[in-house]
Amino acid sequence: MKKKSVVFLLAGVMMLSLTGCAGSPENPVVKEKNLDKMLEQAENTGEGAASYHDVLKEVEGNYETYQTQIQDDSLRVKVDVNARVQVPEVDKLSVYRVRQKKISQEFLDNVRNALTADVSYYEGRIKETRTKSVIAKEIQEEKDMIAGLKAGKDGLDEEGVQQYKSEYEQRLQELEAEYETAVDDVKLTDYPSDNKIYPIQELYKKYPKDNFYEWEHSIHPDAEVYYGISDAKDGSYHALFVQNSGDYGNCLRYMNSQYGYGMISSAFVEDDMKFSVLKKEGEAPDFVEAGVGLEKNPELADKEPLTLSEEAARGQADELMQKLNLTDYKCCESGIYSQLVGEENDYYRDVYKFLYMRNMDGVFVDNSAGLKFVDEWKGDEYTKKAWGNEAVVVAVNDNGIVDFRYLTPLSVDETVVEKTGIKSFQDIKDTFEQMVVIENAVEEGNVLIEVTDVKLVYTRISEKDSFDTGLVVPVWDFEGRITSEYGREEAGNILSINAIDGTVINRRLGY
Repeated sequence: MKKKSVVFLLAGVMMLSLTGCAGSPENPVVKEKNLDKMLEQAENTGEGAASYHDVLKEVEGNYETYQTQIQDDSLRVKVDVNARVQVPEVDKLSVYRVRQKKISQEFLDNVRNALTADVSYYEGRIKETRTKSVIAKEIQEEKDMIAGLKAGKDGLDEEGVQQYKSEYEQRLQELEAEYETAVDDVKLTDYPSDNKIYPIQELYKKYPKDNFYEWEHSIHPDAEVYYGISDAKDGSYHALFVQNSGDYGNCLRYMNSQYGYGMISSAFVEDDMKFSVLKKEGEAPDFVEAGVGLEKNPELADKEPLTLSEEAARGQADELMQKLNLTDYKCCESGIYSQLVGEENDYYRDVYKFLYMRNMDGVFVDNSAGLKFVDEWKGDEYTKKAWGNEAVVVAVNDNGIVDFRYLTPLSVDETVVEKTGIKSFQDIKDTFEQMVVIENAVEEGNVLIEVTDVKLVYTRISEKDSFDTGLVVPVWDFEGRITSEYGREEAGNILSINAIDGTVINRRLGY
């Protein structure tokens, strides 16, 4: 499954906003989701279910290439399917119960020894200290915005100018007050790290006025964190971050660059693979078109060349996976990408990026359609949680391993069904052809869906009443592109269907 120079988007990116509300066909295939019933079907190969080997023979005999066209003018959707149907040749498919796995202190220690044995780390929170020079810059920015306010500019009338001026002046007063009590400077080497993971509650109590821990405490007070950075004496800025969060996910991120520490302390794990954008052949990548939203394209990080072969880079990545005992993962995608680096994302460097995913029974666990996301109010209580895709990402250039990310790891606790029955591909295909138009209907314009790949993989589905546990089940992933009438294009997962009971996976609910 190696792909050269491709963009891999996680579920948070692939929740396509082209979908809307419209009427449904006369005979929609909508099935009630019930995990108990699904597990009963998994254990029973009768009543319309088939063995895995029967489905393998069915695909090899009839559907190695799946081609069809679907058009629904009332829902404004056209679908062109010309897809390879990929079924792994394995002995069986199973169902497993899994939960989120925390990053252990032992794993953090192993990563430090494997990647930066000779590097001393200091408290990363110090980088976030708001010194007088930082605040002075923000004060000047507020003054510039006040000076630039004029009626007629950006559609503002006199009332709008006064409203914005009042807001800017309020913020200016706050900054000037903060400036008076801010420190002149901080010396990083005065704050050596003990390289331990701590509860945020404990760190917040110990450093109540620290900007970084105050922010961490405000978004997930029950989480754990470690954040270390180097003094760059070796010419590279090393940064290492660990998070164990029931709300936003568990992760370990490492990055080094000659242009700054980068931004690796984000709490939102599902966004982690956004750092890679497509490198266009023979020209600099256009980060604005890629959706990063920069005002101008950054400069090439010329001190970080990429001249080694992909084979040599892959050797370094595989060796690291072995050292860290991440043997349950296999590389499923690789290619040359461009990555933003620097303190302000003002440089880009070319890297080989290797994506490793968990492989069970010879089948990849790809959760690109099964992100579980909760963002809701219940009475006076607001809840925001995310459980993203498990993956390991390794980036390599001539300087060695420059980026390593261990994302949302799973603990496999139980084999629920050893040998599951699944629906025939004919049944799955019929469900897809009816549901793809419903799931992608729009009220305005038209949508073109091009399906290029259909894969039988494992996906984690979440149990409805438990955010932290789920089941790994076989699903059919339909992949390709969705293009709106206005030229907006999204690539990745189109639809995922549970291979056991034929229900469509809801990418927001995770089941």
